[in-house]
Amino acid sequence: MKPLSPVDAVVPAFSRIPTVLTPPAQPGTFRFGFFLKMAAVGAFTNPGFYGSTLACAGLGLSFTMLALTGRIWHSEWMAAPAAGALLLTASVMAAVAALALSLLLAWLWCRLRFTLFDLVVGRRGQVAAAWSAYGAQSWRYLGLMVLVTLALLLLAASTAGPLFLRFIAAIRGMTLQQINASPAVVFAHILPVYGILFVLEGTATFADAIAQDFLLPPMALDDAPLQSAFGHLFRLLRDRFWSVVGYLLLRFALEIGLTCAGMLAVLLLLGAAAAAAAGLGFILYGALWHLGGAAALAFILYCAAAATLLLGLWLLAMIAACGVLAIFRQCYAIYFYGSYYQELGNRLEPPEQTAAAPLAPVVPPLLPQPPPVW
Repeated sequence: MKPLSPVDAVVPAFSRIPTVLTPPAQPGTFRFGFFLKMAAVGAFTNPGFYGSTLACAGLGLSFTMLALTGRIWHSEWMAAPAAGALLLTASVMAAVAALALSLLLAWLWCRLRFTLFDLVVGRRGQVAAAWSAYGAQSWRYLGLMVLVTLALLLLAASTAGPLFLRFIAAIRGMTLQQINASPAVVFAHILPVYGILFVLEGTATFADAIAQDFLLPPMALDDAPLQSAFGHLFRLLRDRFWSVVGYLLLRFALEIGLTCAGMLAVLLLLGAAAAAAAGLGFILYGALWHLGGAAALAFILYCAAAATLLLGLWLLAMIAACGVLAIFRQCYAIYFYGSYYQELGNRLEPPEQTAAAPLAPVVPPLLPQPPPVW
């Protein structure tokens, strides 16, 4: 496979997407179930999917927990002697459960990244087979992600932590009216914290991209340890440093553009569906609500069914948009890196078998001619 520049790898990446999203036995034929299966694997490896879907559920859960905490705090139960110990125990148990759930989701996320890589490279369409092939590699990849996360948290605590404590000390003793009267005190202390966190978030994004695009392929194809995977990366950086930088910049630019296009499509689809459901709801409200009894109950059931359908449509649209984006990102990565990593390049474009040269006809040696007879 010939070396590709970051720009040259874009076209084959887009061309590979339909072959991943359609069944191998029927290439080019759209099957909704198969498409949804492939898109779901991609979506669950896309951080944007978690940010746009689980954030809503987490926000609702947070408000619920705050409301329950407020009711407990102001209730008579707090006057009990063992209330503090019970709350501390519950907090510790909740923290341990959250940590265990985070590790479980992180392992699932790492395993699905290997699954997506196998589906994109092999185009077999068999999720179960791709899932079962990378058990040991997923644990090594998870260990790497945990180390990177701990390093970033330590860096955040050592840089943004003192600034945040200084901000707390500056506003201690100030009333809400005093803080509102002098917002410069807040901005002078909190903006540097946001700046540091923004830089660290960008660093985490680049580290995640490097791990997925350059460290995961050797681990998946050769079962390479982390040292060997880093060795491939360092050799590539030594030989093609600016190509790698250009690839990463173009990768994020394409990701931002495709994300905006996908979210716009999702909003237009949901907006049209919500407008149709709301229009029909207004008609049913005027026709049924004032009748009372069974008619009003029918309107309430319609509202519940419409809300459920809109929620399901939103979830399907997010899976489709985030899944296709993740598949494109994986296709783009394998074509760029595959042009410099021979094992991956041979999977994408198998080398042509050179036919053996035809054997030259064997000419028998000339036999001596008998002397002429006179």
